[in-house]
Amino acid sequence: MGPDDRSFLEQMATTLDASIRVLEAETRDLAAHIGEERVAELRAYFRRELEPIDLEELRNALDFDDRRLLSLWARLERNRARRVAAGRKTMALDAGREDIDVAAYDKSKKT
Repeated sequence: MGPDDRSFLEQMATTLDASIRVLEAETRDLAAHIGEERVAELRAYFRRELEPIDLEELRNALDFDDRRLLSLWARLERNRARRVAAGRKTMALDAGREDIDVAAYDKSKKT
């Protein structure tokens, strides 16, 4: 990997960090607007902790703010995973180990 690749990884990490901060702020503001009880219900829905019948019932009752919060959580999850991947790749480069496949260490894909 050349210096352009390293520069790209660093820029990507910086951009992701900024994006994560913005998404976290939006999430906090929207969660405060929605209320603790509804946020707890949505969190259980997002994590698929509810029974299938309850998931369906909640899905049918989602309003715009609920959907927006779920979208923010999904974007945060993706951006955090990408940030971790960029960090791992950078660490592998710093160790002089370009042969390491950092995708093999992606815990978010394991069940």
